[in-house]
Amino acid sequence: FGKPLVLFVLVDDLGWANVGFNRDPPIPKSVVTPNLDRLAGQGIRLKRHYVHKMCTPTRTSVQSGRLPVHVNTGLGDVCDDATGIPYNMIGLAEKMKSAGYKTHFAGKWDAGMATPRHTPHGRGYDTSLNYFSHKNDFYSQSNMQTCCEGDRSIIDFWRTNKGASDVNGSDYSEFLYQTELLNIIESHNPADPLFLFYAPHVAHCPLQVPKEYYDKFDFMTDDEGLCSIQTVQDEHPIDPNHLDLKYRCRRQHAAMIMIMDEVVGNLTNALQKKGMWNNTLMIFSSDNGGPVRLAENAANNWPLRGGKYSNFEGGIRVAAFVSGGFIPGKLRGSCNEGLLHIADWYATLCRLVGLDPRDLRAASAALPPIDSLDVWPMLTEGEKSPREVIPLGPDALIWGTWKLLTEAQRPSFWQGPSFPNRSSTASESTWAACAEGCLFELEQDPTEQRNLYRERPDIVSRMIKRLENERVHFFENNDSFSSSCPTSASQHCACWMAHHRYGGFLGPYALLDRPIASVVV
Repeated sequence: FGKPLVLFVLVDDLGWANVGFNRDPPIPKSVVTPNLDRLAGQGIRLKRHYVHKMCTPTRTSVQSGRLPVHVNTGLGDVCDDATGIPYNMIGLAEKMKSAGYKTHFAGKWDAGMATPRHTPHGRGYDTSLNYFSHKNDFYSQSNMQTCCEGDRSIIDFWRTNKGASDVNGSDYSEFLYQTELLNIIESHNPADPLFLFYAPHVAHCPLQVPKEYYDKFDFMTDDEGLCSIQTVQDEHPIDPNHLDLKYRCRRQHAAMIMIMDEVVGNLTNALQKKGMWNNTLMIFSSDNGGPVRLAENAANNWPLRGGKYSNFEGGIRVAAFVSGGFIPGKLRGSCNEGLLHIADWYATLCRLVGLDPRDLRAASAALPPIDSLDVWPMLTEGEKSPREVIPLGPDALIWGTWKLLTEAQRPSFWQGPSFPNRSSTASESTWAACAEGCLFELEQDPTEQRNLYRERPDIVSRMIKRLENERVHFFENNDSFSSSCPTSASQHCACWMAHHRYGGFLGPYALLDRPIASVVV
């Protein structure tokens, strides 16, 4: 085949049950993902594709090739120096670029912003249209969940190396990303290898969606409205052109998923029209399990247990598949039960394009090496997974088909096929489990119904010892920089820079006079 064209789609807060290909039997009207279902059916469904329980660590993991415990495990503020990927780690797009790829990013970054090197462009993407934080307003792109959140005039929307003033506020974010990527595909020379990374804002809160799509789900009457707590009407309305829309959270969420599905379908159709699909490797994943806190979201991980913020399967085993013409014909329509982590795509893609995946820049800075393993032989040649262990954090470990949890996890409840609904309560997500330890055998019990902690002390002892050994090597980004703001700046440097350097847009605030180094990767 030669080098594949790579389309990586990393969705935000997508629940296991929020796609049709994970529902049996399907609910045709409530979960509308025909394009994803078709693509999954033409590819390989990944039944044990793991990520972190929260978004920032997953995003730093996939871009750096490290497990989160070797890069960062917290939800950092973009205003903090230590948020995201350490300065001296080499990004995935830097690797792809060194192999001759044209590299482009659109959507949620959430992997750092402190210096120019922390941006998508600094990590190897030729162009980007992105926001830096965990979320922003879908219509105005105003910043949310940052140190500047009190000033909603500051916009979190960035184009490669400056504020995205050309498109800010002109449309719903997902449509802006769609236009950006379609234009890239249309203008691309098929003779050049291409790496597209699409990171939808959908389906993270605020649960904003155009009325045209909201109305398509008017049959959903068994619903609830607690998402109004974080999707605040007078700050981030469902649709600013229709302020009378009622909070119907599952309905809003389903409509957002439908939009994302349409965008993915339009992108893959454009690749087919351009004659590039037959050599495309498409990788699709969520960044964590769906959030089931009703104030935040309306996702559903049924039949898995728990959701975002917990190490139950509903928080870390996510909807995922690979598709495209690069997938061998005999494997299309299959499922793979092998263990893999999103960090493994770093080495896998490096091997597919003929690169050494090692990170020499990180080694020279005494930073952790990559953890990424090449899973392509497992996916295409029937080999055993090269990954045996995933340390999820100081209190959780996956080893083969076993999972150990040593501290309380929440959320811990199982959702139903039509969650949330009018009988759902906010207290459900506060229920904790495993405070005294849990052990699950995931091959026979993927929904984590039977706790074997007391029945199998031999397995527990072995896994506790392995987790203790893994903890010795845990690492959290601890970068610290001198800001580029004057000492007289009266607010955080990121907010000051937004107003005094970037025309009202969030952007890097440290090492601004230092060139982004070009290194051999």
